[in-house]
Amino acid sequence: MSTNATSNSTSNAAGNGTLDTFFGGAPADARAQAGIQLRAFVLNLAVSLALFAFEMVAFFLLKSSAIGRRIYQPKTYLVQDRLRVEAVPANPIRWLRRIYSIRDDELMLKCGLDGYFFIRLLRALIIIFAPLMAIVVTILLPINYHGGKGNRFHSFTEGGGVHWNVTGLDTLSWQNVDPAKTNRYWAHLFCALTVISWTLFRMYREKVNFIDVRQRFLTSPEHRLKASARTVLITNIPSEYRSKEALEALYDVFVDNDDRSKLTVWVNRDYKVLRDLVAHRRSLRHTLEKEELRIQRLVNQKYRKRGEAAGSKQLTKESSEDTPADDEQAADQKDGVQSIDSAFEADCREKTQIWHSYLKPSAAPQISLVQRKDGNWNPASFLKFWVTGKRKKAPKIAWLRAEIARSTVQIDELLPKLDNEELFKKQNSAFVQFDRQMAAHMACSLVSHNLAGRMSPRFLEVSPHEIIWPNMGVTSFGRLIRTIIAMILFTAMLFLWGIPTTILGSLSQLGNLSYSVAWLHWLQNWPGWIIGLISGPLVSILLALLIQLVVPALARKLAVLVGAPTRSKREVITQDFYFTFLFIELVLLTAISSGVVKIIPQIIHNPINVPTILATNIPASANYFFNYLIIQSLGFSGSVLFQYLRVLYITTIWPWFTQTPREEAWLQTTIPHQMWGNVYSLSTNFAVIGLIFSVISPLMLIFVSATFSLFWVAYRHNYYYVQRNKVDTHGLLFNNAMSQLFAGIYVMEIALIGLFLLARDSQDNIACKSQGIIMIIILILTAVFHFVMEQHLRPLYEFLPVTLEDSAVDAERRLFLTDDGNQETPRTGKGNDIEMESIGKSDGGLSGRPKSMSVTADHARQALVKLRKETATRVANIQAHLPEPIDRSRRREVADQLAAAIAGFPDELTDLTPEDREAQLKAAFQDPVTREPAPVIWIPQDPAGISEDAIKQAKRYGRYLQYSNSGAYLTPRNKCEVTQPAPDTRPDWLLDWVL
Repeated sequence: MSTNATSNSTSNAAGNGTLDTFFGGAPADARAQAGIQLRAFVLNLAVSLALFAFEMVAFFLLKSSAIGRRIYQPKTYLVQDRLRVEAVPANPIRWLRRIYSIRDDELMLKCGLDGYFFIRLLRALIIIFAPLMAIVVTILLPINYHGGKGNRFHSFTEGGGVHWNVTGLDTLSWQNVDPAKTNRYWAHLFCALTVISWTLFRMYREKVNFIDVRQRFLTSPEHRLKASARTVLITNIPSEYRSKEALEALYDVFVDNDDRSKLTVWVNRDYKVLRDLVAHRRSLRHTLEKEELRIQRLVNQKYRKRGEAAGSKQLTKESSEDTPADDEQAADQKDGVQSIDSAFEADCREKTQIWHSYLKPSAAPQISLVQRKDGNWNPASFLKFWVTGKRKKAPKIAWLRAEIARSTVQIDELLPKLDNEELFKKQNSAFVQFDRQMAAHMACSLVSHNLAGRMSPRFLEVSPHEIIWPNMGVTSFGRLIRTIIAMILFTAMLFLWGIPTTILGSLSQLGNLSYSVAWLHWLQNWPGWIIGLISGPLVSILLALLIQLVVPALARKLAVLVGAPTRSKREVITQDFYFTFLFIELVLLTAISSGVVKIIPQIIHNPINVPTILATNIPASANYFFNYLIIQSLGFSGSVLFQYLRVLYITTIWPWFTQTPREEAWLQTTIPHQMWGNVYSLSTNFAVIGLIFSVISPLMLIFVSATFSLFWVAYRHNYYYVQRNKVDTHGLLFNNAMSQLFAGIYVMEIALIGLFLLARDSQDNIACKSQGIIMIIILILTAVFHFVMEQHLRPLYEFLPVTLEDSAVDAERRLFLTDDGNQETPRTGKGNDIEMESIGKSDGGLSGRPKSMSVTADHARQALVKLRKETATRVANIQAHLPEPIDRSRRREVADQLAAAIAGFPDELTDLTPEDREAQLKAAFQDPVTREPAPVIWIPQDPAGISEDAIKQAKRYGRYLQYSNSGAYLTPRNKCEVTQPAPDTRPDWLLDWVL
């Protein structure tokens, strides 16, 4: 975000090592840039234009290449057919024309409501600032410039005087108005009223449009029949209602004839023990795959040096003949742990593995084990030096195999006990699914319990893949305590922000410090280009990453700490935290050039002095924000398209690390998704800056308009061609962003009140008392408008009005009925139209309503096993046989095979049989850890035959340990290439997006 902000902030924070600087230092002394010379401004603009030109040229050169296809247009091949888009036009003019011509319904389909509304936010801000630019700049620039203070001495009538030194871009702003011409301030008042009235009008119109679009989307036939559209998450449920029967009896009033068969209830349980076991098993799987790959690379490196071109099959055959009787050990599965222990001992003694022919025994990694009191062997740790017991060393790979098998045994033992109250206690939350969307909204909007705070809050539009399961058991008191802790931590972030900025500020002055600080004199011997690199670009990049990555990541952690039940709710809370941080630290404190510790006592001691503080400091900080917005409009918008971090990561950083086939598949198939709380907050913060300075320094309107125009182009490309929507708040972030614009309006009004009341004429008398009084009235009217608008529109933000039900039902009937009035057969691509029908079944399959968590999870796991086999068959048929290692000339072919494999996964409910579909729907809102598939150790095929040998060795562990080398290959350069996702990828991972 703030590369320019970082360089300025760090340069002004240097050389001040006091404790007050650390805890009270502002991120930038913006007043230090008052009176910036035109030459410096043009230089900054030229550098930004050069950076923008470089990023755009690099984007157009790379976008059609093999690596560019992966980075700049993955949605042309790496998604399902219904979500694919056409290739990016090669001609820049045609590309711009295509970006401009993307329809709203296309944006909604490809990137969801949040993506559509973010583009709408940029468009709304352009509509706000572009007309204001034309009006305010035309009026105020001549008034501010002609006959201004300039650089001269002014004498007062009663004696004395002052020397004015208004130069550079300041000659176009408020502070250049001559005291002898204070009647010009009426033009500033007129422009202020214009800015406020136009902005408030557009904000109201955008909020009304938001409500209309959101309601039309939520009542569309495709969305109404989704499981998430008819499901309510209820929290803080009293103990007497924590059962399916009690909740059905309470909520059957919202279904026809009190028919409880039309309700589906999932009472959440605390599966932390099971979740920890699954997470531990995943960690073991990751480590085992890395160790297996390391041995494969070492062996194949020696294998190629020996020139053994065709000996892999023979070696594999010979080793399998010398392997002990694995089948007999694998067949004995009655005592799972005992058979695993026997397999582990045999694995440790095994000396006939192929790698022994190439490597010394010491090349294989060893692990030190210590025996616990219960007889089990655990890894020894030097941190736990007090642990005593018998110790031994074992092959690490054998131990990892055994541990994964033991974890699978433990998980399998727990799965039939999912309803055991002693093991998995019921939590105070549940999901209730109704037969109609309107019933869910009525149940959510009405008070459910006679005691305050019980069975509240309730949440609508909860998609299964968005649920944060560890937060399902948070109580109302726990949520209060968590909120208090989160607010304390957030306040600490504000106070401690001076520490990293001061440190980086010192680095930005490294050249000066090497002469002024005695113990840094040794830096004088360093080459000048190294000092310049550290104090310039490196510091800017570090602070930009700190603001763009670290701060929002911490805000997201605070949102989870507060108790956000879903990822969409987490993004809404993150938006509030992040915008508040940016507004306080990068706008207010930067503008007044003070820290939190300094400014808070002043405000507490004399709150009436706030307009004076703002009026004194804000005009002088305008030039700092000129530079800030130049970098954002040119540098940041270009980087959004160029994506230099992804280019650097994929082409340079990633190859340095040991990537397993699973990691390679993740890299090649994962489409980046937008963290909505980040981009909404950043854009709103830019708009707030534009509003604050719109009258004080009208030139700012030009830069703000340019910023949002370039952002509009860059983000339309990214959301249409690159990014996929993973979390969708259905536009709630847009509504929050519109409300947050009031922060800029209020600060502008308060600052103008102070400026008008501080304005003096040539006799040093108050000259604008009338304007100040008018602005006070406008401030009050703005607050009244804000309150009335929010009270008027708030009920429509979340809940659907009953008046829309009839029209929604009619639209549903028109879509799913044929011309002669008969029920239309569900079609592929319209998978959600059969959800209601499947949920409401009362015969066959799972007999309608699930009996217990264990039964539901068991049926879901059986459906997943069946679906995995079918998907594996489809993927195998799609893939071309690759007898030779993959070379660069076949990279595009391999990428297409990988894309075809992904397309082979079902992404619509109609892709499933009725029985499998019903099993999935019954378990949709059950903790996914209850149907976690057993892991498959995925290793690449290699010429030396190590993977085949490892698969045979793993058979001694039976069904508790599975290996596969399908779709993964070890190239002559010892790199992994894949042509399919991991074999244990959940075959229903795409179905969660349509529930």
